Amino acid sequence: MMLAVGTAQAAPVCVEDTLPGRLADAPVRLCVDAGDVATPRYTLWLADAERIVGDEDAVVGAGLHGDWYGHPLRLHCRADGAVRHCDLSVDGEPAWNADVVIPNG
Repeated sequence: MMLAVGTAQAAPVCVEDTLPGRLADAPVRLCVDAGDVATPRYTLWLADAERIVGDEDAVVGAGLHGDWYGHPLRLHCRADGAVRHCDLSVDGEPAWNADVVIPNG
């Protein structure tokens, strides 16, 4: 599990990693922009391409969906104070998770 902590409210908080298992070595990057917006915005890059974008209301609800070369992606996060616990699934299977700490979140 990766943990990211931001220090400036205006800049997005990001965590970078590589996917484990059958998707090994695929770089993944998740950013949460809670700066000057009412609702934090989530962006997930996979293999250096933006694959999922959406607001916190959606990601903590049904989750955000995307596609990676025909493989369905789903990003779901839950808020626990300033911490966002995020899980990524690929083809309906758990693939990666990370905790993102939002300053003043």
